Amino acid sequence: MEPARDLAVRYPRSGGGIARYAFARHDSIIATMPAGDQQVQILGRTAFVTITWVANDTGARVTAVVDSVVPDSGLLNTLPMVDSARGSRWTGFRRLSGQVVDLAGGPHSLVGDQVRDQLRLLFPLLPPDGARPGASWSDSTSAPGRVSAFEATETARVTSRAERLVTSSGALPLIVIRSRSAVGEGTQFGQPMNLKASGSDSLAYQIAPDGRVLGVEGVRLTELVVDLPSIGQSVPARERSLLRMTLLP
Repeated sequence: MEPARDLAVRYPRSGGGIARYAFARHDSIIATMPAGDQQVQILGRTAFVTITWVANDTGARVTAVVDSVVPDSGLLNTLPMVDSARGSRWTGFRRLSGQVVDLAGGPHSLVGDQVRDQLRLLFPLLPPDGARPGASWSDSTSAPGRVSAFEATETARVTSRAERLVTSSGALPLIVIRSRSAVGEGTQFGQPMNLKASGSDSLAYQIAPDGRVLGVEGVRLTELVVDLPSIGQSVPARERSLLRMTLLP
């Protein structure tokens, strides 16, 4: 780590580029059924995503395409699930703050929607005058998202802190905490279900002086309750997700 001098990291206002990332995610979900027994679900995979962007004075138009998805070792039984995400494509707009809005595309699938949500997390929120070593800032966001098997509306309070020292490659490390809440609804086997969830994300970023995100890793913890109003029962669950997004050479 080295001291930083007159560094202010911002997203570019001009130009464009193409980058390829590995989006890794490992989920462990424990649900407590109405009878009291617990069900455990584990899903892990790495999606290889190509991102192109074209910037202007207000932000950047971003396109992301899933080139391939590889399940974790020992989870080959999930191959049909991860295959469903291959070829998924989204377009959106990254504001100068880093928030990705108007993200649209698909097709929808569990793994595909998870990759879409990681795309939203890829770009940390930055202050208007740039991220400076030692500075702290906060913001809030609201966007559609995937919570377990549900599409939901997620609201997050985001607090960020830049380290005082840069890495040997000149990247500025950022520590980001996202406190989240979400509500959603859906159906399964014709039965309506409602979702309430809360949780937190602890994320560590490495961002280059030119605004390129070199890497992200962290943990997402979620407590959720699925209500089944037709039978008057609820299913609480706890989800722990390990996330890593890495810029590939």
